[in-house]
Amino acid sequence: MSQTASIEWWNKSLDEVGIHSMDKLVSADANWTTVLQSGRDDLARAIEMTGMKCGKDRSALEVGCGLGRMSAALADHFGRVVGVDIAPRLIEEAQRRNERSEISFEVADGVHLCPASITACDTVFSYEVFYYINAEALTTYFRDAFQLLRSGGQFVFQLNMEPVKLKTRLSFVFRKCLYACGIKHWRGWPTGAGYRRYHHSRAWLTRTLTEVGFTVEQITGPTLRQTWIVAAKP
Repeated sequence: MSQTASIEWWNKSLDEVGIHSMDKLVSADANWTTVLQSGRDDLARAIEMTGMKCGKDRSALEVGCGLGRMSAALADHFGRVVGVDIAPRLIEEAQRRNERSEISFEVADGVHLCPASITACDTVFSYEVFYYINAEALTTYFRDAFQLLRSGGQFVFQLNMEPVKLKTRLSFVFRKCLYACGIKHWRGWPTGAGYRRYHHSRAWLTRTLTEVGFTVEQITGPTLRQTWIVAAKP
């Protein structure tokens, strides 16, 4: 899937999926208050599992912020939060809904992490995003995250690390056909091409993060689908 096609699909996702975004556990008729609470609940579980450092004296960059539900949750624990996403439509809506001065949003180019409003931060965070990015592009993100972080900063992100089975690969083709026929959802999930998942192994993650310069502190989680990675910049 090309970068242009990916941006086009995520731009349309708000109209096709709604404000409940990509979270299947949030009902399609959920209001914004419910969506925000789901972000707080997800972040609470992430902090419990990872021990992520928080504090109002710290700043965080969220990669793939979408409408900003996790950015809002992060702002409960950080003094400044910048959310970036490749979809201008989502960023526009995130800015419209944002009521907190410590949060700002920017459109990313999908190639590099180079926010204009922040040149250094204490935490780079991402949730349910990186398994939609291929290894080459993700390696670039890892390098950029390392450059953005201050010494002692943390790179905290979640991955679905289940191997992509043949059944899943066939479902990619089936979803593409459904989407072309105008069917936007199947079994509770969007059918758009932006939902292609890549598998990044534990060995690849450890090797690549280490080569970039990180110290890998944790690869943990209750299931392979909910694996959290914590890497620190020395």
